[in-house]
Amino acid sequence: MQELINEGLKVPRDSRAKRRLEELVARGEFEVIDPAAALAGRPRYLVTFMRSLTGFQIRSATVVTVTNQAPRPNPVSVSYFLGLTDNTSPVGATSLVIPPDFTIDFATRSLPDTLTATNSVPSPELTFDEGRAIVSSRLPQIGVSSRIYYTAGDDDEELLAITDSKVVRFGQANHGD
Repeated sequence: MQELINEGLKVPRDSRAKRRLEELVARGEFEVIDPAAALAGRPRYLVTFMRSLTGFQIRSATVVTVTNQAPRPNPVSVSYFLGLTDNTSPVGATSLVIPPDFTIDFATRSLPDTLTATNSVPSPELTFDEGRAIVSSRLPQIGVSSRIYYTAGDDDEELLAITDSKVVRFGQANHGD
């Protein structure tokens, strides 16, 4: 759990806010959980495109940002699926209990903090995958966005582009927006 509150881009520098974060971690209200435990939540959003590649000149990783707007801690899971499969066998999943008002980045694989601070990645990380992601939560009050980082270099040291992926409510149609 210590990696959740180590110095980083998302960790508060204000001493009062940092103490509050440490208290939440100590009480178990902000914790990494087994993805299977979070799957008890309902699918809420579909990220229509996910890509995570490392074996080519142009590399990619998908980052799904989730903000918990519920008044209580909310178990949230992001499951990644290949494009030519159904929703029964994810190639990766990652979960966290998110405290109220917190924003967390779930990613297909680790990225350097100079690009974005990722909080949760599947094990093993996704390195040759393309498809979609499903965001599930126990409580419905979450906000979701997604983007794909395209990089070059063995350690993602050169940022080439960032694109947004469409996020739609799970089980509902895209209205052309």
